[in-house]
Parts: sequence; C-alpha cells; structure tokens
Amino acid sequence: MKRPTKSEIRAQLTQHTQAYLSQGGVVSEVNSGASGLVDGAYNTRNFNFTEPRQERTPLTNVMATMDARRTQKQSPVALHRPRNRKKVIYDDFGEPLRVIWVEE
Repeated sequence: MKRPTKSEIRAQLTQHTQAYLSQGGVVSEVNSGASGLVDGAYNTRNFNFTEPRQERTPLTNVMATMDARRTQKQSPVALHRPRNRKKVIYDDFGEPLRVIWVEE
C-alpha cells in the first residue's frame, strides 16, 4: 500500500475542512497560548516546585579514578605468531632449485 504524500494529505485536510464548513460548521479563532490556560491562568498543578532543591552527589573522585584507569597503558601481551617466509634452495653451483615455505 502506497503512503500518501504530504500534498495529498494537505489536499485531503482542505477537503474535509471545506465539507465541515459547508455543512454549517463554524471554526472559532483562539488567541495564541490560550489553550494552555485554565480560567485565564496557567494550570499550576502541573508545576512541581513545592519540594526544596536536592543536592547533587559529587562524583569528582569517581571520575578521577575512571580517568586514571583510562590513561593507564596496559602492556600489550606479546603473542608470538609463527610467520611463514619463502626460502630459496640453491644447488652446488648457486642456481635456485626450488622455493619452500619455512616457519620462523
């Protein structure tokens, strides 16, 4: 199912509004910000300023410990991985005979 585009949604809303107005519906204008008012005043029940401000827990020592751990460089674990390399086998006259792989 195809989603409607913004222009299609806008046209549909305009059509619904015109149909509402043609059936006798009336749109009343409301002043900006008036919808948030209760009896001309802000609804103060939603504000929670009754409790005193709580003190925050200082975490400077915790942050210092974390920074110290972060700056510590751990010595890398030396992993000895055998590497393969080519070794040329020569004959008695110095001519190469073949190439073999040798682990070091």
